[in-house]
Amino acid sequence: AGALLLLVALLRASTKESKASAAGAIEMLAKDAPTRALILEAGALPLLVALLRTGTEEGKACAALAIGMLANDEPTRALILEAGALPPLIALLHNGTEEGEACAALAIGILAEEVLTRVLILEAGALPLLV
Repeated sequence: AGALLLLVALLRASTKESKASAAGAIEMLAKDAPTRALILEAGALPLLVALLRTGTEEGKACAALAIGMLANDEPTRALILEAGALPPLIALLHNGTEEGEACAALAIGILAEEVLTRVLILEAGALPLLV
């Protein structure tokens, strides 16, 4: 838990490069289902969404992957949408690097497992970007 709090602190107040590294580490931790709840409790989600909006290209890609891993838990998908992650994910899908686009597509694909989210994705015009 201490390492996770340090990673969240790096997301909150560090260089853009350190934020990207922290998001990458959080993405790796989020592959473990029990750790996902701890990541949310530590307050990482809004910081990942902020990084998705304003980070470096690498930071945006890492944030998208971390959000995608968090979205593997069905109840978390609503929290991700409430945090405002969908618009910057779609923006990354549209304007990102090849890596960023792939990471955004992965996250959007996992979010799309929820029926109501599919509607939001369609309404946001993301479908042509995914095919």
